[in-house]
Amino acid sequence: MTSVRFDDLEALRARISDEFGPWGPPVEVTQAIIDRFADLTADHQWIHVDVERAAQGPFGGTIAHGFLTVALMPRYRPPLTFDIVGEGSRVNYGSESFRFLAPVRSGTTLQARMRLAGVREHSNGTLLVQELMVSVVGAVRPSLMYTGLLLYRP
Repeated sequence: MTSVRFDDLEALRARISDEFGPWGPPVEVTQAIIDRFADLTADHQWIHVDVERAAQGPFGGTIAHGFLTVALMPRYRPPLTFDIVGEGSRVNYGSESFRFLAPVRSGTTLQARMRLAGVREHSNGTLLVQELMVSVVGAVRPSLMYTGLLLYRP
């Protein structure tokens, strides 16, 4: 795998792509995970936790909370197709945007593809803009589009 220094902006920008890379690891979204997230967030809306009522609802079963799909990102996020080296630390700098495009039903499996969308010089290092397309396996439409920021510091 190719290594690129975190502060080599030209080499990093050469890896910006309109194409998404390979799929990351699959992650099953179980009712137990949904229920634990509901407990953590105190969001017990029936569409998430009431299996019998949700079966008669608009999605034919319970669905994951949108923010649960975001919270699971470290599990399904694919690695970059190259190594970034030389940084002192790497910090999640937040997100530019995210959209929930399709429901994630309990019992389905999520996967994500990623692309490097931008590289920015930052006063504290180098800011990478990464876009993730998160989909239920076998679905045509993505469930989540997420644009995140990672700050690589010296």
